[in-house]
Amino acid sequence: MKKLLSLSAMILLLSGCSIVNIEKQPMNEIVDSIISKETNLKSVSLEGYSYFLPQGVNLNTSDKENSILYYNRKKMYLYVDLISYYHKVESTYTTNPNAYYSLAIDKNGKKGYLEITQIGENYFIEYMYYYSKIEAFVQREDLKKTVTVMSYILNSIKMNDEIIESFIGSNSYHSKEEQFNIFKPNGQESDFLDIIEQYDDGRTQSKNEDILDIDENIE
Repeated sequence: MKKLLSLSAMILLLSGCSIVNIEKQPMNEIVDSIISKETNLKSVSLEGYSYFLPQGVNLNTSDKENSILYYNRKKMYLYVDLISYYHKVESTYTTNPNAYYSLAIDKNGKKGYLEITQIGENYFIEYMYYYSKIEAFVQREDLKKTVTVMSYILNSIKMNDEIIESFIGSNSYHSKEEQFNIFKPNGQESDFLDIIEQYDDGRTQSKNEDILDIDENIE
């Protein structure tokens, strides 16, 4: 009960709406109730864009379009595709009947998808919205609250057109040699785990777990 009340309080705080018990809500209603709202919340500013981290989510590392986040002692990988945004690449997604969960998103002129694949006893979440994608590998009981915080993060992403134009339009921007295709789900955790290995050598892990012990108020 304590965990549920804490989570409900967070939803009330961030959305300004009535308290909602997400465990009783269908996944599509959770997503729609969050991304349908306009927000100006911002806690992380990077070159060309900014976003908001809900309570209980911590930034581990960031590098250009990539961020490693911690939530509920699990890592989440956030990738913001500035090049696709600059060129206004169209997003297309067809629901996957073979996935554990598959949802096409088209809200307020912004498109994306939520696809969840069961891998063994755990679940791989791929959530793309508005030229940004978050991936995480979680247990079943953590699916809805993880999707909830992902929705807040993706809905809060704001692009800075002037800055993006300055380093992409002038050809001064050099992207990673290997880019994700965020418009197409992978259906497996391999790409996500490979990126985690590249960005986290373990030296900051204990520090971030200490932070989570203090800030993990969502539970």
